[in-house]
Amino acid sequence: MRNTLILLIATVLMVGCGPKKRAHIAGTLTGLSNDTLLLEEISTRDRRIVDTFITSDKGDFHFTVDLPATTPTFYNLIRPGFTIPLLVSPGERITVNSLGDLARNYTVEGSDDSKLLKEFTTLYQTGIGSMDSLSELYAQTRPAPQYEERRKELLKEYTQAYVQFKREQIAFIVKNATSLAALYALYQRLPNDEPLFNANSDFTYYQLVADSLSSRYPESGHVAVLVRDVEAQQQSRELAQRINDLASEQTHNYPEIDLRDMYDKQQLLSSLNGKVILIDFWSMNDTRSGVLNAEYKELYEQYAPKGFEIYQVAVGDNKADWINTVLQQRLPWVSVLEPQGFAGASALAYQVQGTPYNVLIDQEGNIVGRNYFGAALKAKIADLIR
Repeated sequence: MRNTLILLIATVLMVGCGPKKRAHIAGTLTGLSNDTLLLEEISTRDRRIVDTFITSDKGDFHFTVDLPATTPTFYNLIRPGFTIPLLVSPGERITVNSLGDLARNYTVEGSDDSKLLKEFTTLYQTGIGSMDSLSELYAQTRPAPQYEERRKELLKEYTQAYVQFKREQIAFIVKNATSLAALYALYQRLPNDEPLFNANSDFTYYQLVADSLSSRYPESGHVAVLVRDVEAQQQSRELAQRINDLASEQTHNYPEIDLRDMYDKQQLLSSLNGKVILIDFWSMNDTRSGVLNAEYKELYEQYAPKGFEIYQVAVGDNKADWINTVLQQRLPWVSVLEPQGFAGASALAYQVQGTPYNVLIDQEGNIVGRNYFGAALKAKIADLIR
C-alpha cells in the first residue's frame, strides 16, 4: 500500500489527455484582506501550485481550473497557517466562505465531495486535538506512586479517545465509500506521519473502498491500481497463514524470531525459553508508543527479577532513528528491528496487522494471549509468575 496520500493520488488519479472541462472555485475569506491565496493541485505527477490570487479588501477570491472531462481532482486552498482541501469535479461552481479560524470555520457549497472532505477534516482535527491534549497531560504526570492512579486514568481516557476517533473515521469511510473522499480519509496520516488506517489491520476498509469505487468508476485507472494493491495485500495475508501453519510444526509452541539488535547481534526469541515472555511489536512513529513503553518499563522493573522478559520488535522503522529512540528511552529489554515491516517473517508469523500488538508466552512456551495492555497485562503477568 502507498505510504502517503500524495503518493497514492500521484499513482491512482489519471491525467486526462482528452477533453477538458472548467470548474470555478470562489468565495469570501473574511479577515484575509489583500492577501495571497494559493491553489495547489494534487495530480498524478506531483503536488504543485497552479494559481495564485490576491484577495479583495473583503477577502473575495476566484479561481478557474481546467479538469479532465470525467475525473475529479484534488486541490488545496492554501495560505500559511491553514489548508482547505477540495475535491473538484468538472462543471462545478464551488463557493468557499469562512469566518475567524479559516482552517476550521469554513463552509463549502456546490460540491458534495468537497463537503465530505470538510466533514472528514472536522472529525480528524477534533479527534487529534483530544488525543494530543491527553498525551501531553500524561507526559507531564511523573511516574511516581502518588500519581499512579492519575496516570492510569489518563491512559484509559487516551485509549477511549483513540477508539472513538477510529470509530468515527471508519463510519465516515463506510458511509461514503463510493466517493473519492473516502479514499482521502483512507490514506490520511497522523501528525507523526503514521497512517491513520493501516493497510494490514484495516484491510477490510481498503477492500470496501476498492469495491465501491469499482462500481462507480468501472473504467478508471486509479481504481484498477487500488484493486491491485488490495489483491497484493490479500496475497500477503495468505502467505502469513502459510507461515503460521508451518510454525505450528516446530518443536516449540511458538514461531521462532531471529532478528538483530542495535549492535547487529543475533537475538533468538527461543533464547528466552523458561521465562514469561512478552513479544511486543511496535513503531516509534505510533503516537501511543512512548506511553506504552513507559508502562512496560514499570512492569519490567517489577517482574524481570522474577522471570519476566520483553522481546520488542520495531516494525520497519528507520534504523538510525530506531536506535536513537531505544537509547533515549533507555529501554532495558531485548530490542530488535524487523526491517521488512509488516511483510517481514516475524510480523507474518504472528499475524501482526498493526501496532501496538503483543503476544504473551508462558514458561512452558505456550502462547497464552494477545494484546493485553494496562491493568489486564499486569494481572496476567502476575498470574503467570507465581
